Amino acid sequence: MKYQETLNTIYARLDRLGDLPVFSATVNHIRQISSAGDTDAMALAIAVMKDANLTTKLLRLANSNHYNRGSGKITAISRAVVLIGFERIRNLCMTLKLIESFGEKEPNSGVEDLLVAAVLNASTARDLALSAGIDDVEETYICGLLFSLGEIVVAFALPDVYRSMLEQRKQRHLSWINIQQQTLGGEFVTLGRDLIQSWGFSKRVVSSLRTGEPQPGVSEQERLNQQIVSGCHQLFEQVYQRSPQLEGNEYTEQLKLMSELTRQPAEKLEETFHHSVRQLCDHIDQYGLSHRALIPPVSASGNESLDELSRKVSFYVHARQEQHRNRKSQEDAYSAEQQKRLAEYNQLQLKYLEKMNELMTGQAPTTQVLLTCVEGIQASSSLERVAFCLSVNAGKQLVAKLLEGEQLDPLMSYFQLNRADKNSRLFFHIMDRGVVLLVPDARDPGWQNRLPDSYLQSVMPVDSLLCPWQSQVKPWDYSMRIKLKRQARLKIVTFGCLISFWYSVGLHWKWVSILVRIRLIKPRRRLCHPLIHLCAPPWCNVIYAGSIR
Repeated sequence: MKYQETLNTIYARLDRLGDLPVFSATVNHIRQISSAGDTDAMALAIAVMKDANLTTKLLRLANSNHYNRGSGKITAISRAVVLIGFERIRNLCMTLKLIESFGEKEPNSGVEDLLVAAVLNASTARDLALSAGIDDVEETYICGLLFSLGEIVVAFALPDVYRSMLEQRKQRHLSWINIQQQTLGGEFVTLGRDLIQSWGFSKRVVSSLRTGEPQPGVSEQERLNQQIVSGCHQLFEQVYQRSPQLEGNEYTEQLKLMSELTRQPAEKLEETFHHSVRQLCDHIDQYGLSHRALIPPVSASGNESLDELSRKVSFYVHARQEQHRNRKSQEDAYSAEQQKRLAEYNQLQLKYLEKMNELMTGQAPTTQVLLTCVEGIQASSSLERVAFCLSVNAGKQLVAKLLEGEQLDPLMSYFQLNRADKNSRLFFHIMDRGVVLLVPDARDPGWQNRLPDSYLQSVMPVDSLLCPWQSQVKPWDYSMRIKLKRQARLKIVTFGCLISFWYSVGLHWKWVSILVRIRLIKPRRRLCHPLIHLCAPPWCNVIYAGSIR
């Protein structure tokens, strides 16, 4: 097959699959924004947030131990850009889009192995470039990531052709380069270079995708960058034994060459390689890849140093893989326990709703109904304490009246709020506007700046939720304050369960209101008088759910 024919076939195949336009458009947009001199963090964040899948994966990576070193949970892309770095975020976006666009769609195509090798090559090349004194190490990362793009595209777009090439390689009658030239009409690096050039990458990145001696006329920085990127690729070829090793000395020769380039001893280089593998292994799940592709074959190559490195890497990855399986089993068991607990809570909630229904149809005192409601919320959810806060003095004060649970003194003392107090405005605003506020982690610096200091110090919340609903039954307002048990983190499913229960309570109140209006139930003076009720403004209930530090 001639090279141009191969290139045309690949373009046609990618266009038919629809993957090439997605990858190139997203990457080009991010590159254009990041290359502009006056671009700020928010511009890059907006570009990233247009891709929901990319945003989710990027935030997951940004909150991993490697990137987030105790800065609190990162919940916004713009904050991730500021904390992690503009160039690093750009490179992570490109890595995730490469994996997403060329993810393995056909079994046994070998694409996942190539994607893992690309990420591994990129991170190692960046670390070595830093030691070698290269100015733009983040550009080196991109060069390392895209170095094997040609092989990735062939495996993805022409899986049958690629499998045939691998079979020829196993026979070892021809070198890997000769197989590429005979089958494709050219080498993988040439194919990758033409692809990224058509996508508008810089000349420096395009020129780095080549083996052998650099082109004449390039700068010393470009020459060093190209040799480090291609050298790392060849070293990992030796470690993962995808290139023939007849005598086992190719690894030693390549290691010696890389040692001269980076001015580091061979032992230090091997430590860097091992570190890159560990780093990728620790958060490979966030990339959507498996540990399996990181495990090198452990067999005699004729080179003691290479065999020792392979054994170390294989042992570490296997250990991490086992930890991952154990953690997954624990998470599954925890999920099953949560579902069981949720079913029990649902049954309890139905029980309390029936009890409240009986009280209201029997015209029980309002206080008794509300106390049953507070008791029901505390008993039928993983909540630690509940306080019913009454709006008094024409809505100028919010005071805790009915409490249930543990450690109630802090709630009783804090919820004596005055509308005139600026530290209390948040709670009155939620009650007046009927807005919903979810605080995933009150320890986050962003929430620390928004929530009142007196509230944070007195109540010490972690997770919290304020969820209001409106009714026409009573001419006064109240809010519900709930705290989560220390050992049970409040999950979204718990929020949903709680909100469902609270709205069910609201429906009961509205049902009683209708019966009062049509005089099927004689109104009690303590509940409301029909004339007062008809002209009274809506009143708002606020559920506040959270956990204590």
